[in-house]
Amino acid sequence: MKTIFFLTLLLIVPCLAIADQDTLAYLYEPVLGERQQSMAQRIELHARNAEFDAAISLSQDLLDSADPLRDADPSIYGQVMINHGILRVAAGEYQLGLSIIERGMEFLEARTNPFDEILINSIMAKGICQLLLGSFTDAEDTFRRAQHLTHRNKGVYNKEQLPMVSYLAATNLRQRNSLAADQQQRFSLKVAEQSYGPNSIEILPTLTRLGSYFASRGDTISLAAVTELRLLRNILFKDSVNLYHRAIEIIELNYGVNDLRLLTPLRGLASARMLEITQRRYAEAALLRSLEIVDSNPNSDLTDRTQAMVDLGDFYIIISDERARETYLSAWAILQETPETQQFASSLFGSPVRLYPRNPPFLYLERTPDGVTTGDELFVNLQYDVSPDGHVRNIEIIDKNVPNKGVRLLRQILRASRYRPRIDNGELVSTEALQIRQLFAVLYKKPFPDDKQPDDKQEEEADTPIEELLLLEEKPAEAENEA
Repeated sequence: MKTIFFLTLLLIVPCLAIADQDTLAYLYEPVLGERQQSMAQRIELHARNAEFDAAISLSQDLLDSADPLRDADPSIYGQVMINHGILRVAAGEYQLGLSIIERGMEFLEARTNPFDEILINSIMAKGICQLLLGSFTDAEDTFRRAQHLTHRNKGVYNKEQLPMVSYLAATNLRQRNSLAADQQQRFSLKVAEQSYGPNSIEILPTLTRLGSYFASRGDTISLAAVTELRLLRNILFKDSVNLYHRAIEIIELNYGVNDLRLLTPLRGLASARMLEITQRRYAEAALLRSLEIVDSNPNSDLTDRTQAMVDLGDFYIIISDERARETYLSAWAILQETPETQQFASSLFGSPVRLYPRNPPFLYLERTPDGVTTGDELFVNLQYDVSPDGHVRNIEIIDKNVPNKGVRLLRQILRASRYRPRIDNGELVSTEALQIRQLFAVLYKKPFPDDKQPDDKQEEEADTPIEELLLLEEKPAEAENEA
């Protein structure tokens, strides 16, 4: 199960990221005097513009001016104090912000029914802060309390609980309980179906969001995993594909088969099939249909068409299909009409773009290398070239402080990587001497003696299976041919 946890860390960032400023969604709007109300509006404006020093200073003035409300109206005073704590959290002062929020909740709850919905904002802000602080068990309890309040007031399947469910899923992932996170996401689908209707237009954002989530979750499980996990991987991808198909059917029913709204679920469907690896052949059909839709729709613009072409080219480059060259060059040529479209072309083709596999923030080692002090950054600095066909060539190590086993792993990943190549003057060209710094982390804290390390030439030839470090899936026969 440790495999799921460490790969899930990579999943959290794109799918369920938590930001300091998420707490701002739970600011109160207390009923104040005219002067104080004006101050509150200015505070909110500063906060929305991320001007936190100004917002916090003004908020402290407001809190001081509201001091007479401590006894006269502790509920209003508590809301003002909670808002001040929320601003502290948004500014990155988590511990101070949490203590202020909790103190404000004491005032708010002093004369408030314990099941009153007015408590939800403060509870949610507290839970987000606990999550940011890494107090995952406390955060889960806090989010469940907020969810319970919505259940008591609006029923088990009320849509107001959807943010709580999302935060509970994020908390589960950080607690290494990815199965519980999956369960939360499936519950959010049930809530959306009950609230909006299973075939409603309003459910579309939920379908595409969950389609992306389940595809990303499936991608965290290796094709070389044990049978039980491979079965789970299949279920996750099946769920993802079915959700995208539902979204496509709803759009077709309500808007027609050539509506531009189809592009989002079609691209998501193609992405899911690509991540699944064993079903990549189905990705092409979704991408070709996207291109047909933008070509036939009078409301599409140049960027819609070229993006559809680039998506198709990316697919071809990943499977090493020669059609990538023609597809990319056609998209580039279309974008040469105006300075604005040329700028868009530069953003797409001005430098190589890594397409597969995803670039992880960390790779993992089985042990702490000898000679490394605890807390030291583990890294490999290297450079490489990207060829016109999107392959990595000429990998050279510049500097490192990890064992050669980790270097071999990184070399393997880079050799298996595919990039969208650079275009210069209408031609796909090589890009030389790209440099990266790859960071590493240790799976086990206890250091072990380092193995006798081979020289760089031996290291290049001796490939340790990637599965040994539980980081990259074994390719099936189909994927071997693609690469």
